[in-house]
Amino acid sequence: MSMRRTAIALPLVAGVIATAAVARADTFSGFSGVDRPYLVNQDRVCTPIVVAHSAAAGAPSCAKAAADVIARLSIKPPIIQSGAKASFTAQVEGHTITVSRKAGGTVVAWDAPDPIVKLIELYASQYDDRVAVAYAVRRLGKEVTDIVAFDLGQNQTAVAGTAAAGDATPSKDAGPGAPRDPANAATAVAPEDPRVAKAVADARAAGKAKALASWTAVLALDGAHSEALFHSAAGQLAARQTVQALAALQALATSGRPDAIEWLVAARFDPAFAALRADPKFRATVGLDRKPATTYERFLGFGGQWEQTGTSCDKPEVRFTASRDRTFKLRVKTSCEGSVFDTPFKGTWRVDGNRIVLQLPSNGRQVTAADEATCGFEVAGDEDAMRCSLGHDIDFVVLPTRR
Repeated sequence: MSMRRTAIALPLVAGVIATAAVARADTFSGFSGVDRPYLVNQDRVCTPIVVAHSAAAGAPSCAKAAADVIARLSIKPPIIQSGAKASFTAQVEGHTITVSRKAGGTVVAWDAPDPIVKLIELYASQYDDRVAVAYAVRRLGKEVTDIVAFDLGQNQTAVAGTAAAGDATPSKDAGPGAPRDPANAATAVAPEDPRVAKAVADARAAGKAKALASWTAVLALDGAHSEALFHSAAGQLAARQTVQALAALQALATSGRPDAIEWLVAARFDPAFAALRADPKFRATVGLDRKPATTYERFLGFGGQWEQTGTSCDKPEVRFTASRDRTFKLRVKTSCEGSVFDTPFKGTWRVDGNRIVLQLPSNGRQVTAADEATCGFEVAGDEDAMRCSLGHDIDFVVLPTRR
């Protein structure tokens, strides 16, 4: 399946996309599906420039990275912004690149260090929370291609009105300290400080021996940074600092950051915390034994694995696995009178209110509403079940597989 392609229409003004060849061309390879960085060419990982009040300054921070580091970033193919369904437009005047939403309103204005010859391409991430621009400048008598990307802040899709906000209302069983849904626009946070962004990039690249110190340095700049609290807790537990590890997880559990619940759910099953899994304090902190508080938690709270037991000639066997990077894999197997049909699916998912919307394969075409299927939650005994209808007589009710 291809990812949903939001698109751009670059205005026919000075600096419109040109097709002339350039002397040297950096290639934009896509945004991380699980984090903020993006990839230039095949080996350069960059941190986008943070946008504040529709403005950005400075240059992206880039460094060559090993293949295993790049693999962990889950780089998604770039979504070229072109055509009638564009989310963003861009134009250039002199040194200045301006990116706007097609519906209206400037997203970011940024001054390049060199006069810009032309815009080459504009890209958006799958959640519209980051944009990248390929542009040509003239250096030493030759045209060269540069790439710059901007971090618009998380939850941009919800803010822009292109996707419904998540179910932010805790259930009656959630309790007063229940986390908020990461899809809820009301929980959006301010763009990350460039100093924090650099410290985070350094911590991700740090070796095992320096990891705890590096994540501690991030917390010194931003004491509520969700990823830093998660990794600090893991490092402290590895160093036999159990009390400190539980304190870091408690800070994550009480955080108001929209991504805190994602890292808290990840801690429930991460091997780094296996030694604590039977500890009542750990279980209470990460919420292993309480009712889900949000749609995100209902969906991924038990690890994102769901199944339906099949019966011959009656209902299919279903194995459904969803990941934090908003991708899923699905296998539907039917058996009847010796005939077996095993059908795989894969795609992306998003929270839409109290439902999950699946985007299904479309043979390279742009995904439309016809390529989407909806899953809703219902009560099955003392736990949630999820009912999905994919069309073509593929309907199923799956139960969570507890890890």
